[in-house]
Amino acid sequence: MNVTEKLALLGGTPVIKSSLEERWPAFCESDVEAAAELVRRGEISYNGREGTVRDLEEHFREYVGTRYALAVNSGTSALHSAFFAIGLQPGDEVLAPTYTFHATVMPVFVCNAVPVLVDAEADTGNIDPTLLESHVTARTKAIVATHLNGYPVDMATILSVARKHGLWVIEDCSQAHGAECDGRRVGGLGDVAAFSMQSRKQVTAGAGGILTTNDDRVHERAVLFGHSLNRSVEAVVSDEYRRFASTGLGLNLRMHPVAAVLADRTLARLDELLKVREANCAHLDAMLSRIDGVHPPVRRPHMTRIAHYSHQPLYRQEELGDLSIGTFVRALAAEGVPVSRPKSPPLHQEPAFQDPEWKLDTYHPGPGNSYRRYRDGQLPNSETYVATALRLPVFSRDVRGELDAVGEAFEKVTQQAGLLRDLERAGCVPVPTA
Repeated sequence: MNVTEKLALLGGTPVIKSSLEERWPAFCESDVEAAAELVRRGEISYNGREGTVRDLEEHFREYVGTRYALAVNSGTSALHSAFFAIGLQPGDEVLAPTYTFHATVMPVFVCNAVPVLVDAEADTGNIDPTLLESHVTARTKAIVATHLNGYPVDMATILSVARKHGLWVIEDCSQAHGAECDGRRVGGLGDVAAFSMQSRKQVTAGAGGILTTNDDRVHERAVLFGHSLNRSVEAVVSDEYRRFASTGLGLNLRMHPVAAVLADRTLARLDELLKVREANCAHLDAMLSRIDGVHPPVRRPHMTRIAHYSHQPLYRQEELGDLSIGTFVRALAAEGVPVSRPKSPPLHQEPAFQDPEWKLDTYHPGPGNSYRRYRDGQLPNSETYVATALRLPVFSRDVRGELDAVGEAFEKVTQQAGLLRDLERAGCVPVPTA
């Protein structure tokens, strides 16, 4: 195509004329029938480890390569269970990424422990493992690491720091089902891991989560945290905890049978899904790598398989004459590109981590500990990542032909970046119509 054609933002014809959208979750008729059959026979709750929940746990632990998998009602519950299971005490410190979904960190408060936020790698958004050691104190108990967007964190470095200082390692794999770090699947690399199975996730239950671990004590404590009666009596066998099995802590974090069957069926298709997403993303990256101003997501050697939860190239406005990312995204969207920007700031910019008056009745740090407060600019790499990241959907069907038009749209906009920059400086950039 002629990339000098009039930009759609300025009244020209869009490159992409029909909507390019991802339909996910993509349940098939046999998935619907499997869920309906449970309802027909009244199999809509369990007291023990049975039925579709047992099947999911067995298949998931085999897939990840751990001794245990414990299904729960959300990824947040899986994370909360993990923090409880490692025995956090009031005032304990947990090193955590500042750029992550808030559920990675907020349960630390409920355990009366102290999150210590760590800056990101500016080019991946993942926690920067090289910064961890500088945050370790006598109170540090654990490290939690999120494999953001399905791109694995450098776990070798994280585990090295953890072993040196005697720290627990929690993997937040909520966006990384099937991802591999140095040839090993995430979820079995640290001491305990949490997966989300919310509707956008690669393995979806609609709402659900799962905890994985190889540690007997961690598993028993996680069971006692969110399960009771038959399930905990069956699972908790140690002399230390079995007398508490009938009640646990009284919480009910169990996964619904219908959610479990949907998750189990999508787990069976996970490897196929990731192959398709990888082919699409690699095709798009090959085009973007030839375009000034846009850098494909970084792929480091330890990232031996990426799970592609979201595709986030980075914008470099200095390569396009300082055209702002806002105008760049508006011009792409006008061409029909399904592009956006990250919606959430790093946690250190949220009021809960900045407001000196922030208090919750459930949060009582130990003696001599104070709540950590942060300010803008304190963890700058994470802010750089959010300010430069573009969000593109991943696709679960082969759309490489359709993605050619996305590449054309990027090229069209970047080739006319000078015109957009001049209009921007003159205050004349139009607002695209819906």
